[in-house]
Amino acid sequence: MRRHALPLPVLAAVALSLLFALPVEARDASAVRGEAFAREHCARCHALGPRGASPMREAPPFRTLAGRFPVDDLADVLAEGVDRRHPAMPDFRLDPTVAANLAVYLKALRR
Repeated sequence: MRRHALPLPVLAAVALSLLFALPVEARDASAVRGEAFAREHCARCHALGPRGASPMREAPPFRTLAGRFPVDDLADVLAEGVDRRHPAMPDFRLDPTVAANLAVYLKALRR
């Protein structure tokens, strides 16, 4: 019986997707949802991963936010609303579940 190997581009795509899926330790479901929210709504300005500069210089990398704010209180702060920190930053208020997921993601980046 002959085994069929996956084509190299398919193997490379799988390897890359696994590599990019690893920044959040333990891949907690809440952290995964928080990361997805951040990628959709925040990545245009903030660096999201464990290294690298933010696309917008005024926007701090997410990995530094957990060190600036008490992470355990961060979900409440995000749900209550955040006022603009710089001119391009929108004012926002997150749904409590979304805020909790984002806080778990930020906490995972801190490790």
